[in-house]
Amino acid sequence: MSITVFAPPKVNLRLLVGPVRADGYHPLRSLMVALEGPADRVTVTRAAERAVRCAGIDGPANLAWAALDALEAEVGEPLPPLAVDIDKVLPSQAGVGGGSSDAAAVLRGANELLGLGLLPERLERAAAAVGSDVPFFIRGGAQWATGRGEMLEPASAPAFECVIVAPGVGLSTAAVYAAFDALPAPEADTAGAPPPHAAGLGGWCRNDLWPAARTLAPDLARLSDALLRAGASPALLCGSGSAFCGVSATAAGADAIAEQIIHETPGGRVLRARFPGAD
Repeated sequence: MSITVFAPPKVNLRLLVGPVRADGYHPLRSLMVALEGPADRVTVTRAAERAVRCAGIDGPANLAWAALDALEAEVGEPLPPLAVDIDKVLPSQAGVGGGSSDAAAVLRGANELLGLGLLPERLERAAAAVGSDVPFFIRGGAQWATGRGEMLEPASAPAFECVIVAPGVGLSTAAVYAAFDALPAPEADTAGAPPPHAAGLGGWCRNDLWPAARTLAPDLARLSDALLRAGASPALLCGSGSAFCGVSATAAGADAIAEQIIHETPGGRVLRARFPGAD
């Protein structure tokens, strides 16, 4: 009668943003990786009526509700009512994709619970109707994302350990993009393929939204500096923020970063995660 699916976070190791298009979206090219470790717990249950329960974001305002709508549209007929309960671990408005990951978990869980038999291609199509990052969480691993972020191509990325640090305040994605539009255009991309080892990520990772996020939340610069002092390489803004990802090549290095940074982020959250690598 129910199924539980775990919804992991992501980090954009490279996020290149183009000028806003006529449709209001910015063209992206981003290397996204799904992390192991902390995850939201999403439980889908047969119920008398549809419900989405999540602390602070209940009902139709939650992307999980839109995921059920998109699944019905993909199937082409009404589905039995389902209740979704989300036990949040991932921070909100942090750039780690928590809401999108929850929505993808709902699609996967409902597909299995109801025996719909939808292949990943159809789940990704339903996911694209929910939000730009949702198809990525259906596929996982490492993917180059283009378009609005919904067009995916399998990628390689080295294994690494990391610390996700979420300050006490979030950032609105729309506000960050508006600030991006008010700044000079980023430099042209001249980097090649991702490095084969985590030690090379410090000089390769890039996030074009970091200057915009910094104008909205100047204190984030102190968080970035603190991660670098603790040994992170790089200290990378997660998506549009406000969380940062401090990368280490080793588990011991990431543990040391986490131990040090937790004392410098009162009111924030520190999560240990890792990426196992993808060829």
